[in-house]
Amino acid sequence: MKVLFLVPRMDKASSRYRVLQYLPFLDREGMEYEIVALSGQSRNRLALARRLRAADTVFVQKKLFSSLDLFWVRKLTRRLVYDFDDAVMYKSGSASSRQQARQRRCFAATAGRADLVVAGNRYLQQEALPVSREVRLLPTVLDMDRYTAREEERDKTPELVLGWIGSRGTLRYLQDIAPALEELGRRWPGLKLKIVADDFFDLDNLQVIKKPWAAVDEIADLHSFDIGLMPLSDDVWTRGKCGFKLLQCMAVGLPVVCSPVGVNVEIITEGREGFQASTLEEWVTKLDTLIADADLRRQMGLRARQQVEQAYSLAVNGPIFVEYLKNFPA
Repeated sequence: MKVLFLVPRMDKASSRYRVLQYLPFLDREGMEYEIVALSGQSRNRLALARRLRAADTVFVQKKLFSSLDLFWVRKLTRRLVYDFDDAVMYKSGSASSRQQARQRRCFAATAGRADLVVAGNRYLQQEALPVSREVRLLPTVLDMDRYTAREEERDKTPELVLGWIGSRGTLRYLQDIAPALEELGRRWPGLKLKIVADDFFDLDNLQVIKKPWAAVDEIADLHSFDIGLMPLSDDVWTRGKCGFKLLQCMAVGLPVVCSPVGVNVEIITEGREGFQASTLEEWVTKLDTLIADADLRRQMGLRARQQVEQAYSLAVNGPIFVEYLKNFPA
């Protein structure tokens, strides 16, 4: 069996975590595969057409096709899998009603013509069900051999670090809870906020550690946190997020506080692996509780890592990924 993976770009997180990290599982099954980034020269139609014809299964990660492109891709493809881990049926940010309608039509057409749709969470699955006859779940998962547990000795340090990892595009969610962070800075001298991203902001009452994101430092940066943060607004776009940054913090054994949006409420049981916070007052209260109690942080961190190992690990989900490629209606 030969699989052709079509990904947006090789360096995108979705390509790495929804395709590339599963390749060893295909190797073990003796499956052949090729990966093509849908950019630059790789979008040459003649070259891509040859690859489509040669594959038994074509796996498209997130890309939405125009009507013309979808027609010839579907015509040349024996079995088509469409995988998505964001609310691609909506445009993020400001967009006109016309643009939003066009986006939804493209999603309906692409997902509707696929033999199998793989959704990153239940919200996305529900969005796909009206247009696809076969929609299955596969969360975005982590290789727990890479995400080693942080040392418990950090829990004994007097100065705690609240940690957030993300990008310029999602930094606004952290800025939304800035008043709560300022209040915590007033309550807890020595408390720090570490931002690992490609953009930053300052606070008046809380020291901000600004660390540019780098793949080689990612695990070490997570280990330097004491409590993980994942604030989100609540809208059609954020409900489609797969909790990736939340899972990263949990995977290294961190307690977390998150907004109860989308898949976050499935990943975190209130008071078990962390807390959910909807208002600024709740962010202050929940974080205040964790900051004051090292034993609670340790217990929640252990349960958080166990949750990832049991439900969101590569070891558990790798065989499921292979099964989806091998067995679905043709």
